[in-house]
Amino acid sequence: MPLTTGEILRPVSCEPPVPTFQHTIFVPPSITTRSQAIMTYSAPVIHTVPQNEEPIFHSGNLEAYNRVDDIQEKYERMNREMQALEKELSKNDVYDLCLVPNVQIPHKFKLPDIEKYKGTSSPKYHLTMYVRKMSTYAYDHQVLIHYFQESLTGAALKWYMNLDRAEIRTFNDLRVAFVQRYKFNEDIAPDRSDL
Repeated sequence: MPLTTGEILRPVSCEPPVPTFQHTIFVPPSITTRSQAIMTYSAPVIHTVPQNEEPIFHSGNLEAYNRVDDIQEKYERMNREMQALEKELSKNDVYDLCLVPNVQIPHKFKLPDIEKYKGTSSPKYHLTMYVRKMSTYAYDHQVLIHYFQESLTGAALKWYMNLDRAEIRTFNDLRVAFVQRYKFNEDIAPDRSDL
């Protein structure tokens, strides 16, 4: 079989090659004369198969490696941010989380049924409805501020939860902030459900 460049011959058998040699052994004459025997050993037959070098495939697409690195970096950054947030939250105690920390709830207080504000209607109408239902506590600003959250839902409730205690000292402060936040609803023409 002709060999070409790039081919490597590899043995199929694992036995080491044994050189061919001949031994002559003297056999004593017997009654009948026999000729001398010559023993010949031959090396094992080794078959070779031509094999081409197998190509080694490398990913030529470095973009995949970059994406993995980006994901790993984003994961580590997110992990650091979560640890920082956990540390910050552990510093805050219950007092810091309250908008009105020293509220005195009246004995046998029962919150009246108040329609929830979703952030899509007039804030002035909602405030009027809220104050009228809470008229018994009109001069207790802490109770009015504290229970105002019970009249909110959705985005309006999220807005209330993000209020800063330093900016809201009286119910009037809360009223002004609420009207400013949802004033755009008064400028919108009434829709079919409002009519």
